[in-house]
Amino acid sequence: MRLWIDPRKCTGCLRCELACSFHHSGHVSFQPERSSLRVSRSNVDKSMRIAFDDSCDGCAGERSPLCVRACVFNALGVHKGVAA
Repeated sequence: MRLWIDPRKCTGCLRCELACSFHHSGHVSFQPERSSLRVSRSNVDKSMRIAFDDSCDGCAGERSPLCVRACVFNALGVHKGVAA
């Protein structure tokens, strides 16, 4: 599974980071430091950046990635029909 990112739609709400941390905590707690993605805003042009690290497992065991489900602004999504 491959995720797509549209940082132009991101508002910086950090719901995706919290959802990711919830997955990595085994659905026990929200721990942003355990998140596989980071959202940041450029101080120069105020653009948003969403970056994934190597710990992203595409939410293995979930019906779909929690970060995608948490993003109400459609800044994250899954490429349909693309294998990992």
